[in-house]
Amino acid sequence: MDLILYAAYFLPLFILVMFIGRINAKFFLFFAWGIVAAIPVYLLEPVLFGAAAVEMPPVLVSLTITPVIEEFFKALPLLFLALPAAKLRDREILLYALASGIGFSIIETGLVASPNLLAVLTHSFSTALMHACTCGIIGYGIVLAGHFDRRAFMALMLGFYSLAVTIHALYNLLGSAYFGTAGFCIDLVFPVLLFFLLLLCYKTDIHALITSGKKA
Repeated sequence: MDLILYAAYFLPLFILVMFIGRINAKFFLFFAWGIVAAIPVYLLEPVLFGAAAVEMPPVLVSLTITPVIEEFFKALPLLFLALPAAKLRDREILLYALASGIGFSIIETGLVASPNLLAVLTHSFSTALMHACTCGIIGYGIVLAGHFDRRAFMALMLGFYSLAVTIHALYNLLGSAYFGTAGFCIDLVFPVLLFFLLLLCYKTDIHALITSGKKA
């Protein structure tokens, strides 16, 4: 039973490997970064929580500080994919972004001390998909930057980072005690819908859409 419980923490990784099929060394590097990124996050959060708790209630702290810090550290290695020398297909950027987010989620799920297998599986699946998708959103900012003037890179990245933080905060809010069972159910469905929306975005040829729009 214990072995099954521990394996549940790695459920998101198994799902991702099954989804993409063949994986490479870069995938594991981004996955490993997601795990490593959890270290500075969980060292910084208590310090920032303690400082911010003086000015705002604890619930508001978890809805503001947590998403900002976690999305920043998860997405750091994605910036290397934006370098001119990093010639990658859009799908590769998505996979590496998902790997980083899932690596981070495994550590977060591992901190949930519960003997209930169903609870671990549910939390593992939902949280991992959320972390993967918010990181994928930032990766999509890099994809768009490749189709626009490089001078717009910072504006695009800031916009998509803000979107990822907002979605992360919304997920945390719905999962709080304020929304009860309804919020829990939404938190299970919302990341799935977001995942398929991301797939659609990554498969859309942005350059062709822009070109056809100008011709029209």
